[in-house]
Amino acid sequence: MTTFAPAQINSTLACQQRYLPSELASDSTTLLETVLGMVDCGAAIFDNSQSTYCYASRSLELMLGYPATTYLQGGLPFAFSLVHPDDLPGLIHILEKEAHLLDVLSAAERLEHRSSYDYRLRHAGGHYIRVWQRNQILNLDQAGNLLRRLSLITDVSHLKRDDSQMLSLYQGQGTLVSYIYNTLERSFSACRFLSHRERDVLRLLSHGGGSQQIADTLNISVHTVETHRRNMLTKSNMRDTSSLIAFVLAAGIL
Repeated sequence: MTTFAPAQINSTLACQQRYLPSELASDSTTLLETVLGMVDCGAAIFDNSQSTYCYASRSLELMLGYPATTYLQGGLPFAFSLVHPDDLPGLIHILEKEAHLLDVLSAAERLEHRSSYDYRLRHAGGHYIRVWQRNQILNLDQAGNLLRRLSLITDVSHLKRDDSQMLSLYQGQGTLVSYIYNTLERSFSACRFLSHRERDVLRLLSHGGGSQQIADTLNISVHTVETHRRNMLTKSNMRDTSSLIAFVLAAGIL
């Protein structure tokens, strides 16, 4: 693991660390629950130093059907026990790839790092749902290593058409790297999920723009807009543009 000079670490911790959820005071928890209820996603805070969860939201209970205390008491073994057997190898590879990236980042870059990926979880009712998990590091320890991380979990079962898993890593300064994990071949392939132009097209589509309006705004042909739309659906395996827009908004990609 990369090490940092004490002065650098102390400066980073003093100036850039986010809210510390070590006590999760009742007023803070109430506010967090209110916000999560508005955005329709579950949430959990993982304490890396204790290898356990220190918070699981009510909305996560409603999404998966398990009491929040089950996550707090069961920790990672319980969480991994819910992962679909076909998705577990991919999830492990995803976590390993992210760990390797964090290992070469500075303390400041780690605080800016975000990741997101999808996999299937077993509902308390016995069926599986596909979720998209977004992660944000909350704080680091004195050695500059990950201490706590917030995960936001959204049900995207109705959006994806296949069982491939996607990993997106934000490496700071707006850099986004995406990978597709093939669950059959158990291998990663780097992909450029959305090019800059495709992101422009999709952003305008999400605002209700038609192909002609988008073409005029971006100074490209309608044919080029339609090509971008087809390519995005092919790469993402989404049923239609509205599903793609909902997916990238849920995943925080757009």
